Amino acid sequence: MRMINSGIVNKPAADVWELLGKNFVDVSVWMAATPRSEPILAGIPIKGAPAVGRNSYLPAKFKGMYQQEIITNYSDKMKTVAFDVVLKNASKLLPIKGYASTVTVEFVSENSCRVTWDATPHLRTLGYIIPGIKKSLNAGFVRNVEEIKHYMETGEPHPRKAKIMQAELASA
Repeated sequence: MRMINSGIVNKPAADVWELLGKNFVDVSVWMAATPRSEPILAGIPIKGAPAVGRNSYLPAKFKGMYQQEIITNYSDKMKTVAFDVVLKNASKLLPIKGYASTVTVEFVSENSCRVTWDATPHLRTLGYIIPGIKKSLNAGFVRNVEEIKHYMETGEPHPRKAKIMQAELASA
């Protein structure tokens, strides 16, 4: 079950690649679902990659669940980063174990680019029988592209992120 989403961002490709590739670890700056992220320190990064990967922590309501994201392919020249994601501290009842993603930034014009998020979830047995699971999972990848666009074009996190951060402060 492959999901591909893309959108035009009205900023130069080099600027968007800086955010998504070179600053891969700092996903918590723009992604609503990630209030905190940190580099994975164990291991050796693949050639050219800014890190081995990142741990992306989910909001407090997920009770310590986080995504361990290991970079599997990285190219500054092609402006592409691929990574495998494993959900950690997740309930065995969750229908997904993780996913593989490739994020690409393509030149459109001097002041715009296309961001494509290509993802393939790794489902548990339950994930294959729950109706609407693809639509539900795909919505998250659609939001990622929207949040990248908003952050790059306004310099501010998407309103979804602001709302989640307020909830995080309230629960602390």
